[in-house]
Amino acid sequence: MNFCTFFLNCNNNNSSTLIWHKNLKDKASSLNIIEPKLSPYWITGFTDAEASFSLKISKKSTSKSGWHIIPDFRIELHSRDTLLLRRIQSFFGVGFISERLDFNRIVYSVQSYHDITNVIIPHFDKYPLITQKRADYLLFKQGINLLNLNAQSDIEGIRDFISIKASMNLGLSDKLKIHFPTVLPIFRPVVSFQGILDPNWLAGFVDGEGCFYVNTKKAKAYLTGYQVIMSFSISQHVRDELLFTKFIDYLGCGKIEKVSTRPNEVRFVVYKYRDILTKIVPFFLNYPLQGIKWQDYQDFCKIANIMENKDHLTEGGLKKIKSLKSGMNTGRMNN
Repeated sequence: MNFCTFFLNCNNNNSSTLIWHKNLKDKASSLNIIEPKLSPYWITGFTDAEASFSLKISKKSTSKSGWHIIPDFRIELHSRDTLLLRRIQSFFGVGFISERLDFNRIVYSVQSYHDITNVIIPHFDKYPLITQKRADYLLFKQGINLLNLNAQSDIEGIRDFISIKASMNLGLSDKLKIHFPTVLPIFRPVVSFQGILDPNWLAGFVDGEGCFYVNTKKAKAYLTGYQVIMSFSISQHVRDELLFTKFIDYLGCGKIEKVSTRPNEVRFVVYKYRDILTKIVPFFLNYPLQGIKWQDYQDFCKIANIMENKDHLTEGGLKKIKSLKSGMNTGRMNN
């Protein structure tokens, strides 16, 4: 029996969802099928992984203060996830999508502070971010409040924006530091972990930062000459290490890793095949991925099925695994 089919039969509530979801993924763009609205918690999880909140500050001679403020809520993805980005735009009902064809990138952006005030902020107040990105959001929200008070109309108000921006993301550009050398950063909010409120948050976060990986490693102990190692991982800046430790309890498996060559990164990883089989695979059947990573997950399931049947110990099975592996992750992007 096919591995994914096995889980479908074990959970009849998910069978129609998975089959329908797969068909939409394969055919939506060509048949103009409208997929169901994304879970608001998925939106927040994906935002925690992929989005940015920023205040763009530039000179403008026609403004009273001499400066111009543009708030920007932004998600930038590979062009293969165009359908997903359009679904996100549809979820919020505001903003615009632009393409960077030279880089195969597509961008969803909301820059109207009215739309941000009435749509974006109410969403993230109701379905809060839980990574350290929440601090950037809270600072961004302060900036929006200033825009609504028309604080950008005088230079003192601009200095308030500069103070906020200095504590956000990567801080001030060299140009802004030169123009505002005495402005001090505002206090950056402290974000404490409040728990994963909904499993769809994790599905959204994995759509952004997760990886389903298969390694075929040379090993003389096997008749084929290769050992097959499956792993599921999520990577993020080390500032969110506490959050990542909670994934272990939440999923009931995995461990935390750090790589010396990447000192600013922390990784949650699951290597044990039985944990992948009984915990990771069922989780994403219940809470499906929404982007192109769903295809990596499907191939991951196929490989798990080959291993469950012990076919990975045969030349034919190993050949099929290598073929599936070559089309996953960056291999899929390069095809």
